[in-house]
Amino acid sequence: MCMKFNLRDFLLKMIPYVLSIAGGWVLFIVTKDDIHDPSVADLINNIAASLLSIPLVFLLYDYSNYRVSKQLKKTLANNMGDKINVLLLKLIMVIRQIIGLRGKLTFATLNNMGDISISRMASRLKISAAAMKSLRECRDELDNLIYHNANSNVLSADQVQTLSILMREISQLINEHNFRRNRHVGAKYIKSMITHITDWLDSDALAAIHFQQLLGTAKLPITQNDK
Repeated sequence: MCMKFNLRDFLLKMIPYVLSIAGGWVLFIVTKDDIHDPSVADLINNIAASLLSIPLVFLLYDYSNYRVSKQLKKTLANNMGDKINVLLLKLIMVIRQIIGLRGKLTFATLNNMGDISISRMASRLKISAAAMKSLRECRDELDNLIYHNANSNVLSADQVQTLSILMREISQLINEHNFRRNRHVGAKYIKSMITHITDWLDSDALAAIHFQQLLGTAKLPITQNDK
C-alpha cells in the first residue's frame, strides 16, 4: 500500500530544520564579523556547527527509519496477504462442499461457481455440522485479521471493507441456518460470498498469483466434474 505525500505535514516537519540551519548560519556570520575574542569565537562557531549539523543527523535518522518502516510494512503486508489467501481457499472449499461441487479447483472453476444460479444453489444446499464449524472458524479468522490490521494498517480501506462484508455474509449464512433454514436465502448469501472472493482476487494481481499457487497444492475430492 503506497504512502501518500502530504505537503502540509512535510512543511511543518521542515520548520525545525530550517530554523536550526538559519540559526547556525546567523551565529557563524555574527562570529565572523563581530566577535574578535578567539575563545568566544570558537565557542560560538562550535554552536553554529552543531546547529548546522543537527538537520543532517535527523534527516539521516528519518530516512533510515522510513526505510526500515517501509520494509516492515511490506513484510506485514505479504504475511497478511498469505493469511487471507489461505483463509479464502478454506472458505471456497467449504462453499463447494455446501453446494455439492466436486472436482479440481482452478480459477476457471472458481469463476464458474459465480455463474451458478441461486435456485440451483438452493436445491443443492446442504450445511453439515462440520461445514458449520468451518464457517464459524472462517468468520472468526476474518475478524482477527481485520482487528490486527487496525494496528498494522497494511490493508487499504477498500480491502478492509471487502473483508468486513464477506465476514458479515458468513455470519448471516450461519444465522440463517441456525434460525430459519431458508435455502433460497442461504444460497443468496453464498453467491454473494463467491462474488466478493472473486472481486478480491481480481483487484489484486499479486494476491491472485499467490492464490493460484495455493490452488496447485489444494487437495480436493474428485468424484464428479464441476457443473
